[in-house]
Amino acid sequence: MMQAAVEGLISRMAHDSMKHLASRKRDRRAAFGLLIFSIGWIIVAAGCSGRVFRASELPAEYSAPRVARLDPAQLARLATPTNATDIISWGDLLKIEIDAGLEDLKPREVTVRVAKDGTVGVPLVGRIRVAGLEVEMAEAAIVQAARARDIFPNPFVSLHIEELRQNHVTVVGAVEEPGVYELPRGASSLLAGIVAAGGISDSASGEMEIRHTDPRLVRSGVMHADAQGRPMSGTQLASHMTVSPAGGGVVHVNLLEPGGWEHGSRVLEDGDVVNVIKRDLPPIHVMGLVNKPGAFDLTANHEVRLLDALALAGGCSSQVADKVVVVRRTPDQSSSISISASVQKAIEGPDNLLLAPGDTVIVRQTPETVVVETLQSLVRFGISGSVPLF
Repeated sequence: MMQAAVEGLISRMAHDSMKHLASRKRDRRAAFGLLIFSIGWIIVAAGCSGRVFRASELPAEYSAPRVARLDPAQLARLATPTNATDIISWGDLLKIEIDAGLEDLKPREVTVRVAKDGTVGVPLVGRIRVAGLEVEMAEAAIVQAARARDIFPNPFVSLHIEELRQNHVTVVGAVEEPGVYELPRGASSLLAGIVAAGGISDSASGEMEIRHTDPRLVRSGVMHADAQGRPMSGTQLASHMTVSPAGGGVVHVNLLEPGGWEHGSRVLEDGDVVNVIKRDLPPIHVMGLVNKPGAFDLTANHEVRLLDALALAGGCSSQVADKVVVVRRTPDQSSSISISASVQKAIEGPDNLLLAPGDTVIVRQTPETVVVETLQSLVRFGISGSVPLF
């Protein structure tokens, strides 16, 4: 009885093993059949593909526009040519000392701020216009006024600028930290405003607008509030200032064009609003035989070439992948063209195509990649099983 049971068990195990072996062989035959079919289909499809341009022979009208980069030399143009801190202006804080030259009258010292009309109140002498004068000229004006008003016959006047007026300037748009900044009157240049805002961002187009605004609105924060009266963030400010109102009061600056700014546009006044215009570019898309397909943003001041795009996508997922097609819209956006390139030739230089905003990069399947991928799958399949490949 025991012997019969053992023989039955062995018979069933042998039957199951033969059945499993036949199934594995059928799977291998099916895999090789699929391989031959795929190779044939790709060869036929390649022969029927439409006309494309070679990357090394791309007509000029279809080439990507070169990126106009902003360099430090261009930004240096925004600085003011002189720093007129020795010229008195309204809002400056002055320290004035008057010595009448009399033994019974001690020297008098006063700290006063220059009024909006350019005058300052001097003790016993009265109001004197000093705005627009150098320090020595302002001292002489006070002495002359004291004599003319018969207050002191031969006074000695000493004047110092204790504090320059602070201009409240708003900087928004394509800068790192949009907001309202205080700039000393003597160093209130367009460059100083951009530096205070952390510098321009990668999305800056090189174009700027300066809007002259009532400084009281800037100081009070009224112009930086939303419809509900709540303070706007830097991002909201930038969005709010993207479109300038029509009419006067706006100065345009373009760093990428020679003489692309108006006379005096480098000097900022109290209440000015600077909008560094942002250039939004459509992303490039990378797909096909890459490790991380997806959309990648472009910036206005950096070029992206074919190898850069492949690096952003994590590189090719197949070691033998070489054929790349770049789909690009025509300049009039009416149709698309295809640009054929080689990864190897891109490494060597000729096919490292400059990409345009909105390009789609496709690393294509080829007979070589299909064969290698199928063989790798079969090797993995064979190693995982205990039955020989053939």
